[in-house]
Order: sequence, then structure tokens, then C-alpha cells
Amino acid sequence: MKVKKNSLVRIHYRMWLDGGEEIDSSSDQNPLEFICGRGDVVPGLERELIGLLAGQRKAFTVAPEDGYGVHDPTLVRELPRAGFPSDRKLERGQSFSYRSKQGAELCYRVVDVRDDTIVADFNHPLAGKSLHCDVEVVHVFEDSPELRDF
Repeated sequence: MKVKKNSLVRIHYRMWLDGGEEIDSSSDQNPLEFICGRGDVVPGLERELIGLLAGQRKAFTVAPEDGYGVHDPTLVRELPRAGFPSDRKLERGQSFSYRSKQGAELCYRVVDVRDDTIVADFNHPLAGKSLHCDVEVVHVFEDSPELRDF
């Protein structure tokens, strides 16, 4: 059976960035399991799997637009340093999360620390990056009413 929308798919995969840095892999783990077409994985990965059969392998690159999005400079903002405890050491690369007034969890990374402000990047850490993938389809299961509640 071929991978198609609403099929339950199990894959083994390896994902890395342009410089070769591995960012995720299912090696030595159970395969990744998801229902194709529900947005559980990045759109470019789903699209590349459509039509593959169990046992097939494929290597491909997912462009930023089809992965975690392009880097949006409007999501880089200055925050007042006074919003953090004065004894808290702030450094580039630190990540923080908080709940918005609407209850959504928002995450950001510190990209610069200044005297009175910090510069925070609210983009996904992989925004603007191409994702290189090597994928093997392990199983493909037919769409069924039980899967729709999965």
C-alpha cells in the first residue's frame, strides 16, 4: 500500500542541516508514527512521502517554506531587562517560554543581551533552515474510522 492522505505511516528517518549537523533521528528508537495529512510533521516531509511503499527509502531536502518557515525578522524583538530577576544571568542562546494572555505557550531564544534590554527571537529555532532527510517507510496502514480518532 502507498502512503496517501489519512494513512497511518511509520518511518525511520535521519534529518540534518546544511553543515551536516544532525538535528533528529529515529535510529535506535521506535519508528516515527503519524497520520499523513494531519500536519503532525512538516508539510515538505509529508509531501515527499506520498506515493511511497513500505520498504522504500528516499533522500530529499525540505526547503524552509515547507519546513519550519522562513525566518521572520518581525519576530525578533527587544524585551526590557527589568522583566527578569536581577540575579538571573542572561546569555545568548538561552531559551524561555511563557503563557500569553490567551493561554498559548510562546517560546523565544535570547540572541543578544544589552544593558537595559535583551533581544529575543520568537521564530522557531529551525526557521529559515533547509532540512536534509533520509527516510525509510516501515509500514503504511489503510485509512479507517479507528484511525480518524487516532
